[in-house]
Amino acid sequence: MHKYFLIVALAALPLAGAWAQTTPALPAAPTPPTAAVAAAQRAAPDSADAVRTLFRKRRNGGTAFTAVGSLVLLRGVLFGGGSGASIGASAIVAAPFLGIGIGKLVRFGSKKEEEYVKAYRQGKPLPHSIRKRLRPDYFRLPR
Repeated sequence: MHKYFLIVALAALPLAGAWAQTTPALPAAPTPPTAAVAAAQRAAPDSADAVRTLFRKRRNGGTAFTAVGSLVLLRGVLFGGGSGASIGASAIVAAPFLGIGIGKLVRFGSKKEEEYVKAYRQGKPLPHSIRKRLRPDYFRLPR
């Protein structure tokens, strides 16, 4: 009896897989989205908002780096005692901060942001250099 039940179950097993893979019939005409679906799609965060967040954060970082570099250089000039060595030392310390800060301000300026967002809204893909910098938290809706 147990052998008979096992043989019937094993014979019917492939039928269960075939039944699970059948697709339901589609409607003849597509139905328009409901108002709730359309509102949810409008409210969903998109890549344009993420690009704006990315550029804003990078500009803020550039401003901070430039400010730190400027303050280090200013300290060397004002409180260096007039010696060229202290001014040179503060310039050496300030140069990387100024370079990184100015570089960020140039690369992530508002004009470039507008170019990328405008191109994206026209259907062009975002460049790889921008896409790879987008983080998941840039896509979150503001609270």
